[in-house]
Parts: sequence; structure tokens; C-alpha cells
Amino acid sequence: MSQSAIREMQKRGQGAIINTGSMWAFNAIAATPCSGSSTAKGGVHALTVNLAIEFAPSQIRVNAIAPAVVETPLFDNLLTPEQLASFNTFHPLGRNGQAQDITEAVLFLADEERSGWITGTVLPVDGGVAAGRN
Repeated sequence: MSQSAIREMQKRGQGAIINTGSMWAFNAIAATPCSGSSTAKGGVHALTVNLAIEFAPSQIRVNAIAPAVVETPLFDNLLTPEQLASFNTFHPLGRNGQAQDITEAVLFLADEERSGWITGTVLPVDGGVAAGRN
């Protein structure tokens, strides 16, 4: 997808790509083993920084977000509401992420005025998990 988007962005002379990585690509958590998806998301993080360097001369910024547990329909068939709520204490800020938390981070990274000098960053949007856990 980035290849197609980059061609159009080069025609315009600028652009922003925001990838979705994962906090688990930074931190292995014994309670939530996920080596396969963590490996894949680690690849997304590597792609992000490499594309950022490759396309910076074209004024194309490439960043990623790295969420922790975000309450989305993804969990509907995996966890009961009570099980999902049990992850609240996993996050230092005391709650699971919500779709709006992710939306705001993406909008920030997409906005040239607010983040026009940011590229090659993987932004933890994780309720503080990257900083540590209780």
C-alpha cells in the first residue's frame, strides 16, 4: 500500500504515511505471549524507519503508532467483556485504550502543521506501558 501511496505523494511533493505497529514489538509480556504477531509488527516498525529515511528527500513523512490493548471489535470473539476489562490494570494510566485514543494519534501524525518535522518515529499509544508497568 505504501508503494502506491508514495507515488501519488511524490507527485504532490509531500505526504504522510502512518503505519500501525504494536507495543508488543517493543516489550515481551509473559501474560500475553504473541511472538508471531510481535515479529510481524517489529517488521512494520523497521519498514517505518527505513521508508522515513528513503523518502524524506521527497518530503514524505513516515511514522507509526504502537498501541497496547485497545477495546475494539477484534476482542469480541476472543474475550468476554470482563476479561477485556481485566487488562485495565495492565496500563499504568489504569484503562484500556479506546478507538478515539488511536484516532487522535493518527490525526496528529497526519497533520503537517502539528507534526511536520516528525518522521521515522514509532509512537507508543499505550497508556504508559512503554514507560513501565506496576
